[in-house]
Amino acid sequence: MDKSPEALSRRTFLTASGALLLAGCASGNDGAAGNVEVPEVRLGVLAVPDTAPLYVADREGIFRSGGLRPKMVDSQLTGDNRFDLEHGTEDVHFDSWVTIFLNIADGADWVLVGEAYQAGANTTALIAAPRSKLRRVRDLKGTRIAVNNPRGLGVMLITALLSANGLAPSDVTFVETPFDQIGAAVQRGDAESGWLVEPYLTLAQLETGAVPLADTATGPTADLPQSGYVCARSFAERNPRTMRAFQSALVRAQVAAQDRTVMERELTGYLKVTPRVGALMNVGTFPGSLRAVRPQRVADLMLEQGMLNKPIKVADRIFG
Repeated sequence: MDKSPEALSRRTFLTASGALLLAGCASGNDGAAGNVEVPEVRLGVLAVPDTAPLYVADREGIFRSGGLRPKMVDSQLTGDNRFDLEHGTEDVHFDSWVTIFLNIADGADWVLVGEAYQAGANTTALIAAPRSKLRRVRDLKGTRIAVNNPRGLGVMLITALLSANGLAPSDVTFVETPFDQIGAAVQRGDAESGWLVEPYLTLAQLETGAVPLADTATGPTADLPQSGYVCARSFAERNPRTMRAFQSALVRAQVAAQDRTVMERELTGYLKVTPRVGALMNVGTFPGSLRAVRPQRVADLMLEQGMLNKPIKVADRIFG
């Protein structure tokens, strides 16, 4: 496999004109700096590229200009990915839309306060071992696929990919494996393939010689909205100025993160990857607005696949 930087193509961001337009929309008062109800808002984060704009906003003073002094809280992933935003350690929670909607379906009274990340070409993919006999998606029948969560984003993306190639989820076996162990698990033969997001995708290629088998953000999942930010409805109702300040700061930070240099600086920090890995990673898009139609795609796909028992109307859960 060609592992040159050229072979690991980058995902382009929004055009400069679009970024300037978004920046102009967000350049006003961030919600009366100093007038927010909860300056020290607790932001739940995970070590994935999606949250880079939060660190941009912190480093560049975007949060401070809105009267916020956020505290980054490493989310403690539970076995079933259920979170208590009423009594837990986070005020605003970041996660994949899949996990967010599963919580809502189970009764969590949450509102959506921002979009985080939209998948791009080869930002999420299935990998195989260097000498694997797997050549195409149809070859996955009867094999094991390592995934970080048997009811998460990866399974939804893989299921859509299988369906587009005439296979069903029952044709494969999902093996729960932490992201940072999937490359080695595939190399050892514990699973024939594995699902990864960045930076684990690039790391697996560099460290274990893993080869990409299939892009899982293509066809019906091309440019799929991947993740977002939520808070308890009760928190938003008690602290509306805080949440408006967060939303305004997030938009400005999302625009700033479209600068690859700015974004890579943060990735080598909180993700603790080398500058080489940061430069090679494929990166998706950081949306500069919250539009119900985008995460609604995820909720609809989850319903179609049976991950949800009833529809979720995303527009009814957007704060602001």
